Amino acid sequence: MDRRHFLTATALGATANQLLPGLLDGQRGADLAESDPQAALQKASRTFPTNFWWGAATAAYQLEGAAAEDGRKPSIWDTFSHTKGKVVNGDTGDVACDHYHRYKDDVELMAELGVKHYRFSISWPRVIPDGRGTVNQKGVDFYKRLCDELRAHGITPHATLYHWDLPQALQDKYKGWQSREIVNDFADYATAMVNGLGDRVTHWMTLNEILTFSVVGYGVGNTAPHAPGLALARKKDQLQIIHHALLAHGHACQAIRAAAKGTCSVAIAENFSPYVPVVETPEHIEAARLAFTRTDFNGAIITPLLTGKYDPYWLAQQGAEAPDVKAGDMELIHQKLDALGFNCYTGTYVRAANTPAGFETLDTFEGYPRMALPWLTLVPESIYWGIRMITDALGQKALPIFISENGCADSGPVSSTREMQDTDRVMYLRQYLRQVQRAVDDGYPVVGYFPWSLMDNFEWAEGYTKRFGLVHVDYATQKRTPKLSYRWFQQVIKSGVVR
Repeated sequence: MDRRHFLTATALGATANQLLPGLLDGQRGADLAESDPQAALQKASRTFPTNFWWGAATAAYQLEGAAAEDGRKPSIWDTFSHTKGKVVNGDTGDVACDHYHRYKDDVELMAELGVKHYRFSISWPRVIPDGRGTVNQKGVDFYKRLCDELRAHGITPHATLYHWDLPQALQDKYKGWQSREIVNDFADYATAMVNGLGDRVTHWMTLNEILTFSVVGYGVGNTAPHAPGLALARKKDQLQIIHHALLAHGHACQAIRAAAKGTCSVAIAENFSPYVPVVETPEHIEAARLAFTRTDFNGAIITPLLTGKYDPYWLAQQGAEAPDVKAGDMELIHQKLDALGFNCYTGTYVRAANTPAGFETLDTFEGYPRMALPWLTLVPESIYWGIRMITDALGQKALPIFISENGCADSGPVSSTREMQDTDRVMYLRQYLRQVQRAVDDGYPVVGYFPWSLMDNFEWAEGYTKRFGLVHVDYATQKRTPKLSYRWFQQVIKSGVVR
């Protein structure tokens, strides 16, 4: 079972002042529509703001390769992928897309695409091989070269500190995220990266998808399908891992700001679960709001991140399985964010119901539209309602939100002209981006969009069998070929319009 299917089953920078001007035209349009509908119709351009972040996204272990070069030591994903039977076809990230050596070519592809923002992750075991202690300058120098190349092409670097590749040394030393000890090590790592790259990087993300690496990496009563691939005795153990990750995020926020020499933007990228009212009437919209805060695992992650407390209803439902919280923990977790990254692929329909929770979720059946993977149901409205509920359910009216991941695996063959005609991805991205446009038009502070992914890469437990890229990669030759979706997105960026 892959990570997002597993989650679907279990889940049932700049400051706001810098980013918000020009992004609230949708609300002004709504006001105009009430007073003069015809004028509003003539005014509506359906274009994205000129300062919108058009970007692309990747992650270190999925594309860098060079797994044992220049002082890098193993991560938990190196260990996991080299364990027989854990990854399809026995694939590993040893070479991946060889981005470590081919980054200049990849930046050229970004420049041709027209993106002005690039989200990547730093490999913790490349820059601090043992997870703590000595910094590996050769590893840091790679990211310096990458950032210099990006900036030479007018592309802003957005660095994620953790995209699942925990140094194996810390897993061996104290069981990694299972130990509260990781909180200080992660903060020290953050400090080291700002010291090493802060003159080149001003947009930081602490963690990518706490939900995924804590739930799909650690099973409860069964072996998890992702690294480190462990089985826990109780749900409490899993929720404690989440709590440690939240603490690490909070401590890293403080560390980044303390080490930064100038203005910086601090964010996190999370795949919180969006709930879509099956009918957009007040009672069903309220049901979506309740579902957003009360279901696993929104009440455990996004709620404390943005409000400083676990959702009371969710907490009561956990009973004795609730995580242990020490004095000062929630204050540390609840750090001010400059922006919020939203990783969105699918969602769940919901309606009002006479249940203790006040709602019920609706299943999708065999005939429901899906993409190339069975877990990825096509729910374009999920991206709109996920954005909206950050305001409506959690009260974050001015927090800039950017889509840090959104995409699908394609299913089409490579044509005789070597063009990947990924019309399924074009359809998927078009539908979701129209919902992002709706959020902009409605006045929600949406500031950017980073599709997943720039290029085909190592798709975790699926190995190289699933391709999420705008660029096709021939893994035998490392040849890069832009797909149809690349050309389509290129035009979206150029025009600022979704057609």
